[in-house]
Amino acid sequence: VAKLVIGIVIGALVVYLIMNSSEDAQTSTNLSESPAYVANKAVAEAMFQAVIDEDMEAWAATVSDTVKYTSPSYAPGTATGAGTKEDWMKDTQRLVDNYDDFSIENAVYLPGLDGQTAEPNGSVRVYVHWNATHSSGVKVDPWFYYNFDGFEGGKITTYGAFGDAGGVMNNVAAASAGE
Repeated sequence: VAKLVIGIVIGALVVYLIMNSSEDAQTSTNLSESPAYVANKAVAEAMFQAVIDEDMEAWAATVSDTVKYTSPSYAPGTATGAGTKEDWMKDTQRLVDNYDDFSIENAVYLPGLDGQTAEPNGSVRVYVHWNATHSSGVKVDPWFYYNFDGFEGGKITTYGAFGDAGGVMNNVAAASAGE
């Protein structure tokens, strides 16, 4: 009798799975084809390209005037996520002023999901392996993680960057001092 019950349960489960195969389920392939994600990824890529080109005007065109910015370094006003477009622009300008030969060695873009529903929400996550040369001649190649959690009207409204900014600065200082 137990074997019969187990057989019926397994059979019912197989029938259920076959009849309820989820062709509508989001897959990693169609998540990355979401129109909102594709459009927002293009904005993020344009922002990175503006940094590579050291074009602050093009950079500013990708960022909302009301952006909420979280810096990878603990600058006043930004470590809490309360940074503004002006804060972000100052940080980006400091990079452009102090580094040359920006390039991206590797970038891995991922579509974001809503934390409650696990549905695609158009946000963009990206891991970037940068290469640049400090004005002292020191070459740096850090990895940073970026989250672009909000977009409106083709502009970034919520942004965070995470990486070892202090480590990069310490490496430049040590190399510049001949250590």
